[in-house]
Amino acid sequence: MSPVFVLRWSLRDLRHKWIQVAAIALVIAIGTGLYSSLSGTSVWRRVSNDASFAAAGMYDLRVRSTEGLDAPQGAMLEVLDGLDDRSVVHDAEERLVVGTQVDASAGEQTILVPGRIIGLDVADGGPALTKAVVGDGDGRILNDDDDGRPRAVLERNFAEFYSLDAGSTLRLGGGAVASVDVVGIGMAPEYFYVTAEEGGLFAEANFAAVFMPLTTAQQLSQRPGRVNDLVISLRAGSDAEAVRAEVQQLFDESTIGLGVTVMTRDDDTTYRLLYDDIESDARFWRIFAALILGGAALGAFNLSARMVEAQRRELGIGMALGSTRRQLAVRPMLVGLETAMASVVLGIGVGTLSVALIRPIYAAALPMPVWITDFQWMPFARGAALGFAIPLAASAWPVWRAVRMTPVDAISTVHRNSRSGMSTLLRRLPWPRSAFRRMPLGNVLRTPRRTLLTAVGLGATIATLVAILGMIDSFTGTMFGNEAEVLGEHPDRVVVTLRSVEVEDADVVAAVKGSASVGEVSPVLQVGARLAPATSASNGGVEGAESVGFDVVLEALDIDGGVWHPTVSGDVTHPGIVIAQSAADDLGVSIGDTVALTHPARTASGFTTTTSEVEVVGIHPSPFRFSAYVDRSMLPAFGADRLANELFVVPAVGATAADVQRELFDLQGVGSAVPARASIDILRGTLSEFTGIFRIAEAFMLLLALAMTYNTTSINADERARERATLFAFGLPVTRVVVLEVGEGLLYGVLGTAIGLGVGAGITDWLMKSVWRSTMPDMALDTIISGTTVATAVVLGVVAVSVAPLLTMRRLMRMDVPSTLRVVE
Repeated sequence: MSPVFVLRWSLRDLRHKWIQVAAIALVIAIGTGLYSSLSGTSVWRRVSNDASFAAAGMYDLRVRSTEGLDAPQGAMLEVLDGLDDRSVVHDAEERLVVGTQVDASAGEQTILVPGRIIGLDVADGGPALTKAVVGDGDGRILNDDDDGRPRAVLERNFAEFYSLDAGSTLRLGGGAVASVDVVGIGMAPEYFYVTAEEGGLFAEANFAAVFMPLTTAQQLSQRPGRVNDLVISLRAGSDAEAVRAEVQQLFDESTIGLGVTVMTRDDDTTYRLLYDDIESDARFWRIFAALILGGAALGAFNLSARMVEAQRRELGIGMALGSTRRQLAVRPMLVGLETAMASVVLGIGVGTLSVALIRPIYAAALPMPVWITDFQWMPFARGAALGFAIPLAASAWPVWRAVRMTPVDAISTVHRNSRSGMSTLLRRLPWPRSAFRRMPLGNVLRTPRRTLLTAVGLGATIATLVAILGMIDSFTGTMFGNEAEVLGEHPDRVVVTLRSVEVEDADVVAAVKGSASVGEVSPVLQVGARLAPATSASNGGVEGAESVGFDVVLEALDIDGGVWHPTVSGDVTHPGIVIAQSAADDLGVSIGDTVALTHPARTASGFTTTTSEVEVVGIHPSPFRFSAYVDRSMLPAFGADRLANELFVVPAVGATAADVQRELFDLQGVGSAVPARASIDILRGTLSEFTGIFRIAEAFMLLLALAMTYNTTSINADERARERATLFAFGLPVTRVVVLEVGEGLLYGVLGTAIGLGVGAGITDWLMKSVWRSTMPDMALDTIISGTTVATAVVLGVVAVSVAPLLTMRRLMRMDVPSTLRVVE
């Protein structure tokens, strides 16, 4: 046979089976496309971070003064004149950064939060460093005309959470003016991600950064002509650490008296988190993408192999007519090659579509001024290489088996493996005796290899889908449980943060208790601490504890009463610490064991850091490892008897959380008053954004499962064409034959779904307990497979596969029985 003839013949096969070929190519394309888009997220984030920080003018060095101190405008810049090489400084700008209270209430919405005024130099068209970048439709940036006027750009994370737009008005607590006009909604490099230092764990809900012209900030803070912050950009190629050390020395030796700390950009929490988070996220998405690609690969392998096996008789006829094995193998291999090429083309389309769908999710979850989400060719090339090889390998295996058979065995229209196959089990089954009723089960048992391939291919698809849905279930289930724990018996609770550490009977505490809108009040002392195994502190105390363990937020509260307290498993009647289950697992301790707690302690000269060995007296159910609690009765041991920097407040009868916020807004000594529900709301939003990627993957996996189901039915129709024609020849009606096919599909579906559910649950558990914990050690998720997930798997794996034969009814009704039964065309 000439090469042209073989090519034309393979193209004829392609036209005849184009739907099957397209479905197999689509299965592979979904795997390779999602693999490329998910694997490429780390590249997106890195280049987007670089571009965003550059666009917003991220500093190389920041000179930060001690809280409460300031200097005359221009004095901080003059210190830089003492550098050995002044030209190393490319640009430098002074700022004024002061704390404030922000009232952004509008209509019935009460928004009262702590905030920060950032005064920027707007001369010559605006600041060059740490500027607030305003996007299209979000107003405008600050300019020379705004200097000295009550105008500001509001930080975007806060504005989006409360749906605030340019044109709104803010009131700053304790200020000299009643209001500030918002001219734009912007993003500044230090607030791309609002960190706990600025406003708590979920800070975008309870912290507002307000960017103003420097003169305006000086007027509102009643610090005319003063500055307290300096940001610096360096000449390209400069050694930032060396310059930092020199600048620090210059300020230490100067008479400016600000007690400054000189930071590099790596010391900025937002900058560090956004870059450090890339690799941990990348590992998670690579594993997840590989699961999707693996599931698609197994499914496509099964479909390709069965499609070629359906041509076994044609290969046998060719051998009987004298064709060589090599000649016969070329034709089906060409179809496999064509399928592989189609999968690559479709994979580019799926990858491009998934990038377009994922991009807005990332932009919402991590708002930055620049997002670069180009199609990543390297991850796609790796996935496409596997996708290209799958149809070829799947075609080569059955072709190799077929050409090694004798022509009579290949042409045979009956099965010859009844003794060696599992069909011998049929003879021992007591029911049913009807040959037709036993036929579906007989077909499944008679061809164990085909049955296993089909079940595993379907099971791989279902397992990947269950893993995706299981991740969503685990996130939502864990967070709903945490919501109930956080809100407790008083879901309207308000968390009041004091500006400084106070005693329980301080004036500010008494003023809060005496407010008309305030009911029950519980004092809380919240400090940063560190947990480590007790043995780490046995030789040197603090030094050993710092080298092992992890940071926690330690809250001293009335652990057996008060407005709110955690649900505790254990005995809290004697002194000790209550930690999360994930913290106990990581430390290798249980109730009754001892841990090393590194914490602030009050002394005669102030506060110092020390390490104490404390007993674990309880475990709380929070998924967050960093949450830890002690009873207030332990405070004397820390030198902090009766101290508090937070108050848990329940509104008085007839009052609301908003009433409490408004009444405490201008109260001296109160830093903020935020409803406890605010953290829940933002957690829900963050969860929704994060799981949005899983929803996209879910949609593609549903499409993949449907393509698998259809192709399985179509290939099965080709394989069983002679059997169906034989049944018609013996007088069986079409409906009876379809019922038999439905029964067989039901058996395949049950077997494949059982495999998929079992493997999918195992993958979900592994993802939660191993991959997720290594990626996000501070957050532990329960492994949850919901009833909805199981139902979805059953519908796709059992119901869809069972009813799929109905799609072939028209084809059966139009079947030419004599032609189908003919052995040689």
